[in-house]
Amino acid sequence: MYVIQTLVTIQNMKSVLDKTERILRLRNYSPKTQRVYLGYIKDYITFSKENEIINKQKAIEEFLLDKHKRKQSPQTINLALNAVKFLYAEVLKDPQKINLKLAKRDKKLPIVLSKVEIEKIINATDNAKYKLMISLGYACGLRVSEVVALHVADLGIDELVVHIKGGEG
Repeated sequence: MYVIQTLVTIQNMKSVLDKTERILRLRNYSPKTQRVYLGYIKDYITFSKENEIINKQKAIEEFLLDKHKRKQSPQTINLALNAVKFLYAEVLKDPQKINLKLAKRDKKLPIVLSKVEIEKIINATDNAKYKLMISLGYACGLRVSEVVALHVADLGIDELVVHIKGGEG
């Protein structure tokens, strides 16, 4: 199958990206996922055109190997692969399955800070608002985006509950 020639002759890259964006929005993908998928799809199309790779499987493999050569993490490579799979399966409606396995992820142990280190971090700021945000984020195990999105109404002081809206985990 002629991968990029098909993409370019049938539709230009902008219309492919516009169609992809529409489908991502219709499927209710998060804005961040939309932005990342569109970026990887654009990179993939550009990479394949610049390297004049016309075989779909070879184009995808070379694209992912290029990411690997640039020392990108397995998670990044897997995200790029999923974006390309989405392009072919959902946007271009290509019935041919992409037979590539996800990159093996590195196993890392989380960094655990001691109580003294946590106290130093909290006490490093004089601003009461930031102190509260750091303390609350640490005590509840929140992501930075979750702490930043908190409102007073999200705190159930009587029940000792924090309501997280739109949390990821």
